[in-house]
Amino acid sequence: MLEDIAKNPLAFILKQGWAAVSLDGDRGLMELRSLYEHLQARILEMIETLDDMRASADYQIFQAAEQDAAVIGQIVSAQQEDLEKEIAALQADAERTAEEAKELAGEVPF
Repeated sequence: MLEDIAKNPLAFILKQGWAAVSLDGDRGLMELRSLYEHLQARILEMIETLDDMRASADYQIFQAAEQDAAVIGQIVSAQQEDLEKEIAALQADAERTAEEAKELAGEVPF
């Protein structure tokens, strides 16, 4: 964005839908100051977004995969193992619930 501004400030200003920025007098300086403050705020916002992204688990996985493609396979295997354990636990829970229902009703519920 800064390159676009530097190459053609007028085109950038028009693209943003702003009125022309004139540096004549106090008003021009105020507009320039406003633009500067807007850019500063936007830069800080982007830095915070980038920091949040870099702190995420997804970004850490991305970095590890960039260094070693085998990491993805390892992650998939670990997630598959976790899912299989969860499925087994849910099936056991469902069987216990079915047995309890059978005892309460005196018949097979399914």
